[in-house]
Amino acid sequence: MIYELGKELQTTDFTDEHATDVMISRLKEDLASASSACVICLLHQHAGLEDDHVFPDVRKFEPKIVDTLLEEHGQVVRKIAGVWKVADEVKTLKNPEERIQTGDKLNRTANDLFAYYLTHLSNEESTLIPALWKHFTDEQILAMQRRVIGSLTAERAAQWNSWLFPSLNINELTGMFMGLRKSAPAPVFQNMTRIAEKTLGEDRWAAVKAKAGL
Repeated sequence: MIYELGKELQTTDFTDEHATDVMISRLKEDLASASSACVICLLHQHAGLEDDHVFPDVRKFEPKIVDTLLEEHGQVVRKIAGVWKVADEVKTLKNPEERIQTGDKLNRTANDLFAYYLTHLSNEESTLIPALWKHFTDEQILAMQRRVIGSLTAERAAQWNSWLFPSLNINELTGMFMGLRKSAPAPVFQNMTRIAEKTLGEDRWAAVKAKAGL
């Protein structure tokens, strides 16, 4: 999500008002809209889901890890607010040169967020994940996952999956869809296959189906 959004932002022509509006919709848009294309909004929501559904359980065993990650989440929120502030500035400008300059500022502000966010994710991988494995069974971890999924609307879950599927390699996708075929209700499985077919492209989806025996 971050890599693709960064590429789109870097190549935006901020003298083009329509192109600017499209780009800003990727950076700032109300997530209450089912059709929202706001990637940063999803990154913001990701942190909130961890705060609500993962950290309370982990805090019982590893309060220092949780406190550190919560502090990082607060910094993420502040950096996101900074991106949104500059995005609003760009939309108010009419002079092409000013739009280019402020668009460059937006690019740098977003890159600062992306760099911090990736470092934060790396920190989570090196601290939170081992803590989960140490203190919780697979079933308990899956229960956390189910709580996260259960908190999402169908539209929001589809948005997450549209980013999730293309980010996985064929072995991960194969394992996922073999598991879904065994355990998911038929309507859920059918919806997931529709999203995968749309987001993976014909060749990748054909390879997954062949390897998973779908």
